[in-house]
Amino acid sequence: MSRKIARTALLVAAASVSPAISWAQMDHSGHATQTAQPQAAGTTGKVNAVDPAKRVVNLSHGPIAALGWPAMTMDFAVAPSVDLKALRPGAEVAFTVGKDAAGMYRIETLTPRK
Repeated sequence: MSRKIARTALLVAAASVSPAISWAQMDHSGHATQTAQPQAAGTTGKVNAVDPAKRVVNLSHGPIAALGWPAMTMDFAVAPSVDLKALRPGAEVAFTVGKDAAGMYRIETLTPRK
């Protein structure tokens, strides 16, 4: 009788260890953790159009590696702190892209390049 109990206990113990061993032996390389995007990234670009009423600037910029963005031309919303009065199409600028409260990218700083 005690042999039967011992054998049953051994089988139960082996069955509970087996899934842990299987999990440890699996390839988990595809389970990468999500990398956090930076809050802001700086770059340079060329102004194509300015819409002060909508607070939008169309820019052509090179790749922004920190955000994983390729070179492109796009419209950007502009933070209220950015002065658009002297900004003209064709101007070369340095700017910082960050996220607003809603998580949308916008220009946080913008300065003409000399």
